[in-house]
Amino acid sequence: MRSNTSVKMFCVLLSLLLLSGCIPRSIVDEVSLMHNVGFDREKGMIKASVIFPNYTEINKPTLITAYAKNTSSLKGKLAAKIQSHLEMGQVRVMLLSEKLSKSGISQLLDSVCKDPKIGVIRIAVSRGSLDKILETSLKESPVYLKNLIDNSIENGGIPNIDLHTMFDQHYGSGIDMYFPTLNLDPKGKIFVDGIAIFKKDKFQYMISDKEALLLKFMSDRNKNGKYEFNLNMNGHKTNFGFETLYGNHNKHIIRNKNIEKVKLNLVLNIRIEELPEWIDLQNKSDFNSLRNNIQYSISREAEQLLESFQKNKVDPLGIGRIYRIKQKGWTENNFYQNIYPKLNFEVQTKIIFRQVGVGK
Repeated sequence: MRSNTSVKMFCVLLSLLLLSGCIPRSIVDEVSLMHNVGFDREKGMIKASVIFPNYTEINKPTLITAYAKNTSSLKGKLAAKIQSHLEMGQVRVMLLSEKLSKSGISQLLDSVCKDPKIGVIRIAVSRGSLDKILETSLKESPVYLKNLIDNSIENGGIPNIDLHTMFDQHYGSGIDMYFPTLNLDPKGKIFVDGIAIFKKDKFQYMISDKEALLLKFMSDRNKNGKYEFNLNMNGHKTNFGFETLYGNHNKHIIRNKNIEKVKLNLVLNIRIEELPEWIDLQNKSDFNSLRNNIQYSISREAEQLLESFQKNKVDPLGIGRIYRIKQKGWTENNFYQNIYPKLNFEVQTKIIFRQVGVGK
């Protein structure tokens, strides 16, 4: 019995050794692992800018650029400028220039994002100079840009946008693709300043970070973010802010004779860190007034945002998909040309106070 067990163990070990010889290996100091990649369009050519660590000089990442007439040739052009094998397995952020995004990115998405070696990736659009953003990121850690976007998704006003979401939006129907935008503030610091919304594969419309938070409320499971609005209450006017903790949403189409309306219900649980001294939530009148002001502000601004999407012929919320469920013979072209422009919008918001700080 013991002999049989020993034979089995030997066979398993031998198999593992043989299999290990079949696995291609990449020694870390013999390859260039790309961390951030930027794409732009210059003089009729596509420009690729790549950041990767330089293991010959401690903590000094390297930025190289290359030009090609098509995306499939870019990797070879980049590889010709370095001494080691170029690997895309560690790409964390792919940054697209505004100019390239407006000309169309289908070819780029097909050739780069379908590479099976690429792992977790965030895609963003640069506002202003793509080169300056990448050069600024050289001063930070290799995952700085990814962490910046991740934090804006987890705790800020940006809806979740990963590779799976992008493929669903880009190759699916009844919804438009969108990515976060990166910019530089007056002090040269990189920040996430909003959302770039695409129609098909072209950048069509830009919304601010506050509007992106409203989109997050209406589309994401994660509703964490900080909302601000102008509060007029008890004879006082002030800019008032609070943090949304969690909540839920649902949306559906209402038909009344020849009028069709998109109705969206929001439930948001919020935390108020500090109240003005002239608001007393122990007072029922103040409690109801503050809640009604918040509910009205979110509902009104959300409706205005939906109307701006409609006016600019974009649908990041996926209203086309909602309509498709109940409409026989639905086609994307017919919906966006003949139905979407005529829809009305109604947003109803319910606010629940979970944590309230003391006043000054």
